[in-house]
Amino acid sequence: MSVVTGKPLAVGGISGRTESTGLGVYYALRKILSDKHYTEKLSIPSGVSGKSVVLQGFGNVGYWFAHFMQNDGAKIVGIIEHTGSIYNENGIDVQDAK
Repeated sequence: MSVVTGKPLAVGGISGRTESTGLGVYYALRKILSDKHYTEKLSIPSGVSGKSVVLQGFGNVGYWFAHFMQNDGAKIVGIIEHTGSIYNENGIDVQDAK
């Protein structure tokens, strides 16, 4: 038995595959940040909105994670890649960085 991921739709792939992993990471972090048990332990307000985020890696997963976080009110302040990094305390537009 073999499995191939990331297949085109024409050969049995699924739509939404491009952003699915980054979306899953976003969903997981959003869930954690909505749990008062965790946010109180960390002494941070609940929710995604207003959080500052630094990304390690800006490939497919990192881009889509940042995209969904930014759309939910987080501020992307840093992006680190193997070839360099950018930082802006006022925020980085994810689409512009792509």
